[in-house]
Amino acid sequence: MPSSRTVPSVVVAGALTAVLWVVTGRVGDWLSGASDVLPGALVRAVLPHPTGVAGGGPVSGSTLLAAALAGALVAAGTHLALRRLPAGTGRWATFLAVWFAVVAASALAATASWFAGVTLPWRADTVTELVATALGGWWGFVEGPLVALAVAVTRALTDRRDDPAGTRHTRTPATVRAWPAALAAGTTTGVLWAAAGVGRTLLPGAADAQSPWGVARDVVLLPSARLAVDVDALLADPVHLALPLGVGLVVAVLTALAARRLPPVEGTGALVLAVWLACSAGAALAAAVPVVVSTVQAGGVLPDAGRTLPVLESGLAWGLVCGVVVAPLAALVHRAAGARPDVAPEPAEDPWPAPTRRPEEHDARDTAPASADAHEAKAAAEPTEVDAAPQDVRARDEVGASA
Repeated sequence: MPSSRTVPSVVVAGALTAVLWVVTGRVGDWLSGASDVLPGALVRAVLPHPTGVAGGGPVSGSTLLAAALAGALVAAGTHLALRRLPAGTGRWATFLAVWFAVVAASALAATASWFAGVTLPWRADTVTELVATALGGWWGFVEGPLVALAVAVTRALTDRRDDPAGTRHTRTPATVRAWPAALAAGTTTGVLWAAAGVGRTLLPGAADAQSPWGVARDVVLLPSARLAVDVDALLADPVHLALPLGVGLVVAVLTALAARRLPPVEGTGALVLAVWLACSAGAALAAAVPVVVSTVQAGGVLPDAGRTLPVLESGLAWGLVCGVVVAPLAALVHRAAGARPDVAPEPAEDPWPAPTRRPEEHDARDTAPASADAHEAKAAAEPTEVDAAPQDVRARDEVGASA
């Protein structure tokens, strides 16, 4: 169950995702039909439909159920990322983890909506549609930063208010070096990208559109990762030669940001989701590079959205598959890395500053015990009236007897 510290962030993430699921589809449909200035492909790239299909119909019960499912999945992912993180740590990891939670929720909720309308028996193209829908998530990739930013703001506000007195100053969570996890994630992603490119070139049937591999060919062997084996052909195509380095660099930078101030044990869940998002983002960006380069070489400025969007979606799908291997590996390396050598334990500070007193208060409080001791000594030296009365009576009796 979410704790009192994480409940606000979890609620904000789930509720905002459900609202965006309903609103963005309606706004995208309206802009596509009412605007003559904005191209429909551009509108669908910026405001994609949650299920991947422009409906244009009214909001139905299945839409609300899919929105509730997406919100619940994002809330669960946010709780997984935040449940053990100390206050004030892992801001980048939280941002990227919530972003990936929205991507994964988008793919799963869209798959559930698609599955609700499928009739049996299944055909071969049905399996292809299932895989393509399950590895979609473009809506979550576009809308995810909004949800992640809302969670970051909510966490910044609630951490300061709900943190018990003193723990913010007395607890220093242990952090480890970020570069081993970044190096492992970036290197592994680059190697997998190069392996996919070589496999696209060498394996029989990998480049044949009619091969029985179907959609699995384009998911595992990404077309944008094509890498020639011949040295001359490889040097003649420097763009594809540099893509493994580019995708590895993007993943390494995002992983380093996520692991920068992240505790090794408490931040495992957040780091896994963050590195998974890094793989998806790096693969999507790298997949679009050949399209942009070819457009510029042909005399254009930027490719149109209708040509770029399918390439981005295919790169995102490859990154989702790649993250299954890279994200747990980066988390294990981060957990096994040694502590940062430049971080020395700081002495614990007082949770709150001690109250200060004015000089006259110090003098009054310091002289009070002295005056009390003087009064006690004087009282002990001088007899009281009660003690003096028996002495007077005894003296009169002695005088009377002697007389």
